[in-house]
Amino acid sequence: MSKKCVQPKITEREQAAIDFATQAHEGQKRKSGEPYIIHPLAVMSILREWGMDEDTVIAGVLHDTVEDTGVTLDEIKEKFGETVAFLVDGVT
Repeated sequence: MSKKCVQPKITEREQAAIDFATQAHEGQKRKSGEPYIIHPLAVMSILREWGMDEDTVIAGVLHDTVEDTGVTLDEIKEKFGETVAFLVDGVT
C-alpha cells in the first residue's frame, strides 16, 4: 500500500510569491514551449512535499526571478523578507 502525501494549504505569503513569480516570468517559455512558471511551481511543490519551512518554499518559487527577470534582491527582501532574499541570492 502506498502512502499519500497531503500537503498543507498554501499560505497567503506562498500565494503572494506565486503571484509575484507568475508576473515576473510572464511571457517566458521553457524549451518545451510550456510557460516558464511551471518550473518554479514544480520546485515549490517539491519543497512543500519535503516539509520545508515557508521561507524556503517561497525562495523555491522565486529562485529564478533575479536571474531571469528584472526583479532585484531588494524587491524580494522588501516583499518577502531578508531570509527569503538570502536564500534566493544563494541559488542565483
